[in-house]
Amino acid sequence: MTPAILAAEKAAVSFRVHEYVHDDGAAYGLEAAEKLGVSPARVFKTLVVLLSDSRHGIAVVPVDAQ
Repeated sequence: MTPAILAAEKAAVSFRVHEYVHDDGAAYGLEAAEKLGVSPARVFKTLVVLLSDSRHGIAVVPVDAQ
């Protein structure tokens, strides 16, 4: 169980887990899109950074973009 799943459950957020078997060495996002049969524009990577003043910055980017 991931921290994101635990947080979603705790917040009573409705969600569905989509699973696939990861191939070592493959890029996670593009591989996920391919194995789940969806466009890479529909799969997102989440980037979290800790800023110098102890706040967090969050970016959500499609896996086919930078």
